[in-house]
This record gives sequence, structure tokens and C-alpha cells, in this order.
Amino acid sequence: MSTIFLSSASDDRACADQVRQGLEAAGYSVWREPDYPTPTDSSYPYVIENAILGSAAVVVLWSQGAASFPWVKRHMLFAQRFFKPLLLVKLDEASLPSTMLVDTLSGTEPCGDIVPQLLSRLPAPDSTDSLLMFCELAAHQYNHKRKEAIDRAKEMLQRGEHREEVLAILEYLERNDLLDGVREKARSVLQQATQPNTAPSTTPVHPRDARHLFDVRCQNGHITRFDRRDVCSKRREVMRGLDELVLKCSTCGVKMAVEIDCEGYE
Repeated sequence: MSTIFLSSASDDRACADQVRQGLEAAGYSVWREPDYPTPTDSSYPYVIENAILGSAAVVVLWSQGAASFPWVKRHMLFAQRFFKPLLLVKLDEASLPSTMLVDTLSGTEPCGDIVPQLLSRLPAPDSTDSLLMFCELAAHQYNHKRKEAIDRAKEMLQRGEHREEVLAILEYLERNDLLDGVREKARSVLQQATQPNTAPSTTPVHPRDARHLFDVRCQNGHITRFDRRDVCSKRREVMRGLDELVLKCSTCGVKMAVEIDCEGYE
């Protein structure tokens, strides 16, 4: 059963409950916020990131409340970093972050009416897509399952299948997994996969190194592509979560304050 990560602010809980009920009635599992850890606990980021990693898609209810809640922004950035299907439902006129260059849906009460629009854009609840199955294993609670995911990653890379997505997940496991053995195994496969002579994907969905790239729209509507390997190295401090950087539009030169996820780009 495919799991959907539903992100919303506490102010939109009633709407989120209606969307959750609709998705569950359609056969999906919808991830629920745990009682522990809480956002103030050090283990909370790993729990949230792992939940997004194992999900089939991320649905965000965007509103003024969500715009002022940093964790909703982090959910979206993490979903983008792992090429997850990201469905944004605008509940009011709150402006989207400049890095969210995706189509949006409009939602109003009753929020159950949003569900049919979501269903047409979500993977099937019983999907056996190879990338989704790999993600579920990579986020599994058991160590041997995450190691199995890395074995699958090696095979997928050898076939040139979902290269950028697989590398992004391996890099995450190598940095953040709780078990030394999983981190070391991910590191070994990464080293083999990123050798200069590694063959490119035979059926590329994303350009090489796409996992490091992100786009930003300036106030004048111009879109500039940036590389985290470049811009993150210039930030003032190393942190996990949201890093606010001042970037310049390549077309009109206007400066932009942009929140991105620089974790792993020390």
C-alpha cells in the first residue's frame, strides 16, 4: 500500500483530516505525525525525513499558517531533493516560496472535494514501481532491509535506471543512517557509481547531477538555476534544515533571499 506524506499547519487540521480520510478511503496509507519525537527533539528531523523518503508522494496544504511554519517548507524542500511527486494545494492567497515552481491545486472547504483532484495525480495505491519499492526499503525500520535497498540501488545504477534519484538517496543514507554498516555500504556503492568512467543512464529522466540543482523564480518572473555545491559552500554557518541565502537573478540581477536545504554540502 502506497503511503502519502500529508503536510499542513496546525491551523489547517480540519482540512487535513478531510483530505486524509479521502485518501485512506481510496486505498492509500497516510503518514501520521508521531507523539514522539517532537519537533524539539534531536531525532525528529531523521524521523520526518525518513517518512518522506519512504512515501509515494508528498501532499502539502499551503496557507498563511503553513507559510509561517518552517517545517512545512522543509517538507517541500526534502520532497524536491528526492524527486518526490509534490502536490501543492493552495487554501488561500499565501505566496509560495520562490523555489516551488510546480503546478498548484486550489482548495476550499469542504476539503474533501480536493481528493478527486489529488487521486488523478498520485501513483496508484498498489503501485509496484521499482523506484517506489526501493524508497520504501531505504526508509525501512529494519537494518537488513535498508542494506537490501542498497543492493537494489547498485543493480539499478548498473542498468542506468533512475540514476539521479538513486544517488540522492544513497547520499542521504551515507550521511544520516543510524547504523554504521548501512552508511559504509552506501558509501561503497556511491564510490563505485560516481567514478569518472561510469556510464550515463540509458533512459535519463533528469540530467546528470540534477540532484544538486534547484531553480528559483525572482520577483520579475525570471528563473535561474543554481548548484548547491556552489552556493551552499558560501553560506555563513552550517546547519540542518533551512538555510537562507542571498542569490542573484541571472537575467535582471535582482537579489533574492532564498530558503534551501544545504544539509550535506559542507
